[in-house]
Amino acid sequence: MQSTQLDEESRALLRQILERQAYRQLMSANIRGHGLRFLPDLEDKQRFVKELDFSLRILREIERIYDGIDGQDLHLAVRERMESIPYPESRVELAVCLALTERAERVAARSYVDCVFKDFAAVAKTLLGVDRSERGLEERLLGEFCAEEGQLPQAQQYWTRWLTISLRSLGRPGTRGDSRAVALRLRSKYCGTVIRAYLDGLEPLRESCGLQLPAMDDIGIDLPEDLRSRFATQVRASH
Repeated sequence: MQSTQLDEESRALLRQILERQAYRQLMSANIRGHGLRFLPDLEDKQRFVKELDFSLRILREIERIYDGIDGQDLHLAVRERMESIPYPESRVELAVCLALTERAERVAARSYVDCVFKDFAAVAKTLLGVDRSERGLEERLLGEFCAEEGQLPQAQQYWTRWLTISLRSLGRPGTRGDSRAVALRLRSKYCGTVIRAYLDGLEPLRESCGLQLPAMDDIGIDLPEDLRSRFATQVRASH
């Protein structure tokens, strides 16, 4: 579907979707740029630069699409949200950050591969097609850190911080915009379904590291009642 075939409601919702995607890509690029300081090995630095370049190329494509549907200033639209994102303070926190945010990126992308707006569907397919095998390295670093005596409380802080940020990047379930995005075929899954898939995918990693789920009320995440009840049950079981 071309931009000229989108009605105004679809354009407005697609602009919001693109802003959220731009937020995820800009966060990824900024964090990787910052994370170079924690990598003494040249090969690791080159790998990070390659991933940073990929995020910026995706961001450029999103900017092109955004401009084509009457978006004004994409970077201005996401600037306030970007200002609230912290930077990792250590190599281990960088590993936690990347392990969680990149999972969120892939789970979100799966809900857009059938987007009625083909240009954005192509972006989602590109995101899913890229090699993310390095995530195994980041998860291994986290596991090794958690296994060290006395380090679990620090790892839990990192986990809670970046899980919160990742969940917020996936949108708010149960809103009218959430329902309309699916009805208009801009997205194939509701936000609640995407969040559920994200949390389910994290469970093996969380359990293997001995980490606990934070209470959603404590971290300010708004979930629909069915998902909130399920999550509360998992929190009680993990404590």
